[in-house]
Amino acid sequence: MMTQDPYVLTNNYRPLQGVYDELMDEDGNVRKKYKFIVKSFQELGPGELINRRRDADRILRENGVTYNTYQSNSPEAKERPWNLDLFPLVMESDEWRLLERGLNQRADLLDSFLRDIYSKRRVLFEKKIPAEILMNSSSFLRACDGMYESNHFLAKNPALLFFVCDMIRGADGNFYVLNDRVQAPSGSGYSLENRIVLSRIFPSMYRDAMVHRVAIYFRSLRKSLNQLAGVSGREPVVVLLTPGPGNETYFEHAYLSGYLGYTLVQGEDLTVRKNKVYMKTVEGLQQVDLILRRVDDLFMDPLELKGDSLLGVPGLLESIRSGNVKIANPIGSSFLENRALLPFYNDLCKFYLGEDLILPMAPTYWLGDKQHESLVMQSPEKYVFKTVSRDDEEEPVTFLELSGERKDNFLTKIKHNPKRFIAQEMIASATVPILSENGFRPGRAIMRTFVTSSDNGYQTMAGGLVRVSQSLDDFFVTSQRGAWSKDLWVLASETQKEETLLVPKSDQVSISRKSSGVPSRVADSLFWLARYMERSENQARIFREATFKVLQIEENYEKEAIFNVLRLVTHVTNSFPGFLGDDAEDLFAQPFGELQKLASDKSVVGGLAFNIKSLVQASKSVRDRLSEDMKKNMLNLEDNLIQQIQTYDSLIDFLHKVILNLSSLTGLSFENMSREAGWYFLELGRRLERSVNLIITLQGMIRWEGYDNKSSFENLLSINDIRITYNRRYRGRIDQESVLDILLFDTTNPRSFAYQLEQINLCLKYLPGKEEKQTYSEDRAALQLYTEFKMKDISILFGSAEPLTNITVWLEELHKHLRHLSDAITARYFSYAEEQTRIGDGNG
Repeated sequence: MMTQDPYVLTNNYRPLQGVYDELMDEDGNVRKKYKFIVKSFQELGPGELINRRRDADRILRENGVTYNTYQSNSPEAKERPWNLDLFPLVMESDEWRLLERGLNQRADLLDSFLRDIYSKRRVLFEKKIPAEILMNSSSFLRACDGMYESNHFLAKNPALLFFVCDMIRGADGNFYVLNDRVQAPSGSGYSLENRIVLSRIFPSMYRDAMVHRVAIYFRSLRKSLNQLAGVSGREPVVVLLTPGPGNETYFEHAYLSGYLGYTLVQGEDLTVRKNKVYMKTVEGLQQVDLILRRVDDLFMDPLELKGDSLLGVPGLLESIRSGNVKIANPIGSSFLENRALLPFYNDLCKFYLGEDLILPMAPTYWLGDKQHESLVMQSPEKYVFKTVSRDDEEEPVTFLELSGERKDNFLTKIKHNPKRFIAQEMIASATVPILSENGFRPGRAIMRTFVTSSDNGYQTMAGGLVRVSQSLDDFFVTSQRGAWSKDLWVLASETQKEETLLVPKSDQVSISRKSSGVPSRVADSLFWLARYMERSENQARIFREATFKVLQIEENYEKEAIFNVLRLVTHVTNSFPGFLGDDAEDLFAQPFGELQKLASDKSVVGGLAFNIKSLVQASKSVRDRLSEDMKKNMLNLEDNLIQQIQTYDSLIDFLHKVILNLSSLTGLSFENMSREAGWYFLELGRRLERSVNLIITLQGMIRWEGYDNKSSFENLLSINDIRITYNRRYRGRIDQESVLDILLFDTTNPRSFAYQLEQINLCLKYLPGKEEKQTYSEDRAALQLYTEFKMKDISILFGSAEPLTNITVWLEELHKHLRHLSDAITARYFSYAEEQTRIGDGNG
């Protein structure tokens, strides 16, 4: 255990011999740059450090920080919580300045190289790289050839807007570059989140350590993106293109879109019309000026690149050539990630910039070169072998981990196609301190740094994302392999002023009360998010009422009423036969198993857990639209699904929590969301689903002859949370007409059918794209629904010779009109029909 003795955190810390250690020097003393932070951690004491660890985990979870990992036996991503080590990696300003110079030089090099390979290709004529690396590479996109020369803006400004660089520190204390990420680099959002978390749980330490701020990097990035958009007189329309919630770094996509103020879109949200890119919004088509992409090159345009891609936009490349849309980073930049280029970067730097690399490469050899192959195979155990393409499924390996048949198979692969591989010398990477319950222990680390263009060339984020392995035996340190993360603190020589994304006073901001357009997919997701919320809450209330009634059997409660509410469970979950089957008598005698399954088994389609899971999935598609409190409620719902349900008490506890969280979500969406287009679709989904649920519930009661059962009407009042009001009005007397009136026709009851229709008609008025004196399909469907409803009232329903038949037919008509209204809204706002062009003469 940790004690309060000076530097006891380092008592069990044992750096490796012959390896540079970030925390301690060769004599085993804490380095000067770490002394203040180590002392600050020590003064907190073991108990408080545990509390801060819990606080950090809580903040990360509440913020929804995750990283999706992929299993070899499953195509679906598995969501993994983001792991952050509390002890930062520290670097002094003098040390950082050298890295900064090297990274800015590397950005200039990559930008020059990118321009050249898609224009004059001097690098080939001067034989600075083997031509086959370029010509045989699937990442060299011939469709992008000449794109930089024809673009006026890119001819004068950096083509490469940003890139990231992965580095390690060697045993000599110097940094070595391992690789670059260019086309859609990730990590900056996670780095920002790490910084926010540490500054919140160690506010005094963070302030007193005088750490350089990272917000200035994002301010420069946003300014560069706005300049690249090339729009004057208005704010440019910038979107962040994501592959979707299944992508490994989807959290970061949603996080950055919100932080930078851009609309998060997927490929299906965009369309090309007349060589211009438009976002398909519920307001109509909105032209896009710039796409900040997180989709890889080959998937960006299925018309000219990967034909089966569903992530990109058909016709996008032609729109780029026409100068009608800008892309960051440019399509085609993935060639710079080809690992076969790594051995040639020092020569390329001399060729393009006339100087040596400031940051050396880790010694790397391309096996397509006979001399390189011969040198490597003399001592293959010194190298890690990787494929030249990042898309290759072959995992990196070392000869130290290969033996027998595996080794022979790998040697055969190299012999068969040596051009497919590079060999990178295994550098003994520096060790870094990891905070554990027993103080510090060493781990391996890779540092990712971030560079963006600015007014004066390139600018490096004064910080970074450090990935750390908790095992010293791990040579491969990646997030996919379970690495933790650290924040990188660059210490300043003076107190840092606060940096934010707030616009300087010198820049004028036009007041606006309208956001950019809502993509049709987002509106659709919000619509179904609300429907799943209502559906889950309605089911939870029915489950709870059923459980209460089952527990009252011993008190001689009317059994038929209990059977009816259990039948209703099967009816609303569509889980037939259930309590409506031939063996229903056995289930009535022992209903717990069926209730438990329908409430907690996520694989039962239509059950409560299934609908909650669908709700959570829908929320992830629009997480950039949800408030922090709504996200926390969603996390609570996910936690509820993990709860073990073994008894009636635990079932009731589970249902109470679900209802509370769902009610909180409804309240938050009503009180905290601005009344813009997205909110009206959310509200429409809620009102439509609540109407449908009420009809289904009433249909079930009538079907099982609960119409004549007083207790069944009491169940209806409880399920719809109106029993207190009803008892106050009618002194507790249960009457069929009065119950149906308060549930169907009473507009003061926010759960009545009449109230839902009022709200539906109100929302329809505020939907976008409405013109006066014109009636739209959804308006006609709503009018038909309203007319059908208003044709009846309680006196008419009960004044007929066969009221049950009359009510049954009427409810079915209402249900039909609700479906028509939902379909009309979907057809007009959530579906875009692309213009079709016939190719050929139609004769095959």
